[in-house]
Amino acid sequence: PAAHATTSWGTPAVDVAAGVLAQLERLGVRDREQSPVCTLESADHFSYRRDRTTGRLAGYVWLD
Repeated sequence: PAAHATTSWGTPAVDVAAGVLAQLERLGVRDREQSPVCTLESADHFSYRRDRTTGRLAGYVWLD
């Protein structure tokens, strides 16, 4: 349910980040941070949705 979303066009969507944040919260992870960057809207980030070409995107997670 936390991942349920609606696109700006009004169609159903999945908010993966919201779903992951909800799972982390349920697991008791208190220190969470989400990037404000939207890959679709940011020309500095790869987006298949925007460019319709394949590419690479990486992420990272670390434990303190």
